[in-house]
Amino acid sequence: MSMNIIKPGTTIEFMNRRKIFLSISAVLILISIGAVLFVGLNLGIDFKGGTKVILAFKGDQPIERDRIRELAAETFAKMMSADDLPQVQVQDFYSGGTDDTGERRYVIYTELVSLLTDAEKAAIVTDFMDTFGEGTVVSAPEEGGDQFYIAFKEPVPITERITKIEALFASHKLDRVLVEAEKVRDMSLEHIKDLNLMAEEQGGEDQAIDKILAEQEFEKRLAEFKAKTKDRNFTVRIEEVKAAVEDAVKADAELGAQFLAVESATTVSPSVGRDMLNEGLLAVLYAIIGILLYIALRFDFKYGPGAVVALFHDAVITIGIFAITQIPFTLPIIAAVLTIVGYSVNDTIVVYDRIRENVAKLREKPLDRVINLSINETLSRTLLTSITTLLVVLSVWILGGGLIKDFAFALIIGVVVGTYSSIFIASPVLLYLDKILRPKGA
Repeated sequence: MSMNIIKPGTTIEFMNRRKIFLSISAVLILISIGAVLFVGLNLGIDFKGGTKVILAFKGDQPIERDRIRELAAETFAKMMSADDLPQVQVQDFYSGGTDDTGERRYVIYTELVSLLTDAEKAAIVTDFMDTFGEGTVVSAPEEGGDQFYIAFKEPVPITERITKIEALFASHKLDRVLVEAEKVRDMSLEHIKDLNLMAEEQGGEDQAIDKILAEQEFEKRLAEFKAKTKDRNFTVRIEEVKAAVEDAVKADAELGAQFLAVESATTVSPSVGRDMLNEGLLAVLYAIIGILLYIALRFDFKYGPGAVVALFHDAVITIGIFAITQIPFTLPIIAAVLTIVGYSVNDTIVVYDRIRENVAKLREKPLDRVINLSINETLSRTLLTSITTLLVVLSVWILGGGLIKDFAFALIIGVVVGTYSSIFIASPVLLYLDKILRPKGA
């Protein structure tokens, strides 16, 4: 037994009102483009650049993401000497809440890229030259965040040189730094590979005991290696952000009892963020071009442009609403736009398939009547699909938090405008294109 929202035989005039809806869509597109150009998107950390911090907590009780966000924002504002709180996003590291060890992990994203100004970095580089000689090469690339890459003229004792480097940074009021020699890093990577191999070969309690013994043995060998070995290349990572977050969370009464550690802090530079934005928008463009080719082969060339115009309509309006609302525009939103493109074209193909069937059966009828009939015949299916999808997405939007909430918001817009465009945009464009091509015999 089929379920119909619209009674069979119902005829709603869509084609006769096509000019009204096309005009409404044109206004919405112009508003959206104007919002993007003149207001601009509120680019998130993914595209603006920033820092990602991973926190681990005990898994026996859930942690309030909003509390983590507030605490992190206050901490970063102090470090940046900013009057306003910086943009901070918090999301679960694992979709299920806890991982297989029973711990909860959360990821903090902030627009903080570097604690050091260009002048401060230049002062550190100059200090290195004065302390270690002109043969020393020091670089602090923008993409590296607060990292310095050092190459000495001759190999030097690792332990002794690490002590001197730490003292140099301490003189610049940077006490939390991690200095690592290239040979030590290579040795550590080999150790990690050995541990992974051990985990594949063993299991259970024996694996845990062997891992502890292997770690103790490695620490002993590493200390001996540092004391005896010389190296030319060193990397310095400033871990002030990691340390500040750790101190703030430990001091918080609500979070401190559950807190385990700040596991990592990594930086995305603004230039990398711009590249990610460009690649994301190109992905949307390539998806639309691919859909144009698919529909041209699946149906007929004249069907393709209507679907592409509808997809462009959906993507532009969705992005425009994000510009108007100033909700952070992040990588998950790009993913949502791609999802919207797929959802919208699915609706459009259902309508187009019915149009093609009816064109073959009702050759005596004008195309606008065939299109109107086809839309009415598929209307129940279109509405049922859209309503059920919308209920799921609304649930995620209401109950979700962090980036998933913004992702769901984008999908809500997409479901609404995607359903609208498959009826009021794709089909009228097909009709107009047929009027242009038919007299030319195309």
